[in-house]
Parts: sequence; C-alpha cells; structure tokens
Amino acid sequence: MNKEQEEFSSLFQLTPSISILGLNIDNQDINTTLTQLLQPYDGILTTIKSNNLNEIRVKAKRSSYDYAILSNSILNCDNKDILMKIVASAIRDSGYIIILEDRSEDVNFIYELLEEFDFGAISQVDIFKDYYLIIGKKLHMWGM
Repeated sequence: MNKEQEEFSSLFQLTPSISILGLNIDNQDINTTLTQLLQPYDGILTTIKSNNLNEIRVKAKRSSYDYAILSNSILNCDNKDILMKIVASAIRDSGYIIILEDRSEDVNFIYELLEEFDFGAISQVDIFKDYYLIIGKKLHMWGM
C-alpha cells in the first residue's frame, strides 16, 4: 500500500459488517484499498457506476451504508440536490460521506451543499495529489 492508500484507509472506523457505497469510483487504487480494508471485517462494498439518478436511487438502499464515497459525481450531475437526497438517505445516522473531485475543479459549493443536507464536521483532507477529498458526518438532527 502506498502512502496515499494508507492515509485514505485511516479515515475509516472499521467494524464487523461495515458497509460502503461507492459511486463512480474509477480509481483502481481506491477500489483495491477498500476491498482490502473490508475483507477481514466481512464488509460490503456496493459500487454503482452511473450518473443516472433513477439507477442510483434503485441500487442505493436506504439507511444501509456507514460510508458513501462519491468520485467525480457531484460536479458531473445535473441535479445535485436529488443526488444528495439519494446519497444522504442511503447513509445511516452518524455515517460519513467522502467526496473525491478533480483538483482542476472548484469545489467550494460542496461545503454549502453538505451543510444543506445536514452533514457536519465538514473538512478537506489533503491525501491525494489528483483529488480534493472532502469528508462530512451525517447528523441526527433530532429535536431540531
């Protein structure tokens, strides 16, 4: 495992039966890292390679994932709000969203988008030389 893969691996709290949704992850190193991480924990990696919102909605099961990883998905989506609704509903309470976007893109609006969909502790982690990595935690919002 190279340094980027090791640092990426450290983002995950590994528990038995951990479940990760991967949307349009086209980086083979990331796929390999996730597969290696999940194997000893009987974890599940559900990958969806599509920008079709109906297909994503059908395949991304509600409240089923501890983590959702979106790679070059938000910027390429025409309806970002619907994509975020689908992904947010697929993540369990207190789960995480990890967004990877090319460094050539402006990603400032992603912070506002995550806040709008009740994600907190939003931060950018400098791990990959080719990607921005933005992570946020899904908040419960009970009593709000």
